[in-house]
Amino acid sequence: MNMKKAVACMLAMTLVLGIPAVEFAGAGVAKAAEAATPSVNSQEMGTFLDRFFSGNAVKNHADAIAVSVVKDGSVLAEKGYGVTDRVTKKGVDTKNTTFRVGSVSKVFTVIGLMQLVDQGKVSLSDNIEKYLGGYKLNNPFNKPVTVEMLLTHSTGFEVRDPTEANILFDTTQKPVTLKESIFSNFPPVVREPGTSYMYDNFASELVGYIVQEVSGEPFNDYMIKHVFAPLGMTSSGFDMSKELVDRLPTDYDISGNKQLDYILSPEVLPEGSMITTAEDMSRFMIAFLQDAKAPDGKAILSKASLEAMETYHLSINSDVPDMTYGFEAPMLTGSNGRHIIAKGGSIPGFESYLFMIPDQNIGVFVSASSESELSITLFSEFMNQFYPGKSKFGDSEFKAKSGLELKKFEGIYTDLRISKMLTSIQANEDGTLTSSNNAGVRMKLKQVGELLFVDEAGNPMAFKADDKGDIAYIKYSNPGSYAAKIPPAQGFVDVPKDHPYARYIYGLESLGIIAGDLNKPFGVEEKVTREAFVHEIIHQFAVPPSSSNPIFKDVGDSPYKAEIQVAYEMGLLSGTGIGRFEPNRFIKREEAAVFVMKLLKFSGYQNKESKTTLAAGTSKWAEESVKGLIDLKIHGPEVTVTDGTVNYNSKIELNKQELAAIMYLLLLPEKSLLQ
Repeated sequence: MNMKKAVACMLAMTLVLGIPAVEFAGAGVAKAAEAATPSVNSQEMGTFLDRFFSGNAVKNHADAIAVSVVKDGSVLAEKGYGVTDRVTKKGVDTKNTTFRVGSVSKVFTVIGLMQLVDQGKVSLSDNIEKYLGGYKLNNPFNKPVTVEMLLTHSTGFEVRDPTEANILFDTTQKPVTLKESIFSNFPPVVREPGTSYMYDNFASELVGYIVQEVSGEPFNDYMIKHVFAPLGMTSSGFDMSKELVDRLPTDYDISGNKQLDYILSPEVLPEGSMITTAEDMSRFMIAFLQDAKAPDGKAILSKASLEAMETYHLSINSDVPDMTYGFEAPMLTGSNGRHIIAKGGSIPGFESYLFMIPDQNIGVFVSASSESELSITLFSEFMNQFYPGKSKFGDSEFKAKSGLELKKFEGIYTDLRISKMLTSIQANEDGTLTSSNNAGVRMKLKQVGELLFVDEAGNPMAFKADDKGDIAYIKYSNPGSYAAKIPPAQGFVDVPKDHPYARYIYGLESLGIIAGDLNKPFGVEEKVTREAFVHEIIHQFAVPPSSSNPIFKDVGDSPYKAEIQVAYEMGLLSGTGIGRFEPNRFIKREEAAVFVMKLLKFSGYQNKESKTTLAAGTSKWAEESVKGLIDLKIHGPEVTVTDGTVNYNSKIELNKQELAAIMYLLLLPEKSLLQ
C-alpha cells in the first residue's frame, strides 16, 4: 500500500468513518414480548433466499455466495449464487466451492479445546502459563490470565491483530510456525484480567496453540481427526492444501482485476485460516444443534461443553452480552429479543457469518467473495422475516437520575481495540446523556437502568463500574470491544475549569496529544507559526513524515521540515510562492482553515454548498474553506454571529487556544462528517 493510500485510510477512519452507534449496537439476548414459535419450511426459505440474493444491491457486493440453513436436524436450504470466475462463468456449488471463513474459524478452535476440557487434559481455570513451556507473562496484576479468559476475550492483553506480515502475496515465502508466531509477538497484560472485553485474535491463536501442545498433534491434523472427520466435513481444513485452495472463487478488486493469491503466516492460523463449504457447514450446524452428535450418533462434545458454548459467560449488562465460549453476540437491534449465538468472519477477499438460535434448532451460514456487510444485512432481513419481534433493554419506566447524578458518566472513552475510535459522553440537565463520536454522530440517550441507556434509534449503551464504583468502561459504538474512560486531565495554571477553551485543552491532554502541567502555563494566547501548525496537525493524526528532500527552500533549518514536506505531498499546502514556505511566520486563521478543509477532503469528506454569510475580511481563495469549518462547527468561541453574519476573524493570526479547539473538534466533531 503506498503512503498516500495508507494515510488516506488512516485519516478516513479517524476523521470521517467513526463507527456510528446506529450502525452497530452489540448483541441480543435482550428481553422481548413472548412470540409464537414461527413455522419455517424449505419452500419459504428458498423463496426468501432467492429474493434476497437477486437484488441489484446484493449482486453488486459479491461474485460468489453460498448459504445454508438447517432446522430440526435437516437442511432447509443450501444454495449458491453468482459465479466462481467471471471468465468461465462457473456457478457456485455448495458441495464443492470452498470459501475462506476468517474468524468463523474460532468456533472450531474452541470446540477443539473444549474436547480437551471434556477429557480432563485442560481446565478452564488454569493459568495459561501452564501451557507455555516456561514462558512468563508480562502481567503486573495480582491475577493470572486463565484459559477461560482466552475464550471470553477478557485477558487484558494489549491489542495484537493480524498485520501485513500475516498475509504473504509472495507465495514462495516460508510462513512462520504457530509457535514462532505466538512467542515472537506475545502481548503484555495491560488491564486487570477478567474485567474487560476486547475481541482478541491473539487469544484465539493461543487457544489453538494449547490444543496443539496438549494433544501432541499439529493443530490442523487435530482438527481434521477429531472435529471435521467425525462430522463428515470432508471439504474443510485450516491448512492451505491445494485441493481446498483450487476450489476457492476467484477474487477481484474494485476495478475488476484478479487479486493476487496469498498464503497466511502461520499457514495454519487457529483464529482465521479455515476453508470450508456450505455443505460442510450444514453438517456442522445440524450436529451442534442436535447435542453435538456426529452422524454415527457419537457426540464430539459433552453436554456441559455444548451448553457452555451456547451460554453467555461475559456481559457488560444482563441485556448486553459479550461472549460465550466460541461465539459472540449478534447485532442487538436485529436479534428481535431472541437468544442468538453468532460468529462473523472477514479475511481479504471474503466475508462470512454464522448464527444459530438454539431454542429453535435453526442455524444459518453465509459466505461470500466480498468484504462488505452483506451477511449482516442477511441476518437482519432473515430475523424480520422468520423471527420478528422487538428487543427491549432495561426498564422503560426506570426513573432517570438527575443531570447532576449522571455527571459520573461524562468523559471521553477510547476503544480498547481501535484507540482512534472515541466516544464523548455529556450529561444533560433533563436526565439524558448525549453521545458523540469521531464522525460527529450525536445521539441522545434515555436511562433505562442504573448503568444502561437507550439511544433514539433503540440501541443500548451499557456502562461498567470498577470496584470503587467509578465508571471504567462503556460498550456502545463498537460491538467487539469496550471503551475505557480516559482519566481526567491535570490542566494548566492559565486554564481554569471555567475557561472558554478548557474543554478542548483538557480533552487533548486526556487523549495524550498534549502534556498537562499544573506548574506551567499552556500559553492560551500565544500565536502559532506556520511550521508549528503543520507539525501539530500532522503529529496528531500520526501521519508518517516524508523521507524526500524538502520542496521549499526555506525549511532546511526547521525541525518540522519532514512533516511540512509530507503535508505538501498530500496536497494540504502549496507554499507562498518562489519556492518558499515561510515556516516562522504566524499562520492566519484563514490559512489554517484551508489546510484543515483540504485534510478533511483528503480523508474522503465532501463539503456541501454553504449558506453561511461571512462578514467582510476573508480572502476569496479561503471563503469556501472558512464557510465549511463554520458549518461543521470546527472552531472555538472566537467565532461570533451578528444578525446572521458570521465573523471568522480570518485575517487574525491563530493562537494556541484556537488551535486546540480545531484539533479537538477534528477528533470529536459536533456535526456529522458522514456523507
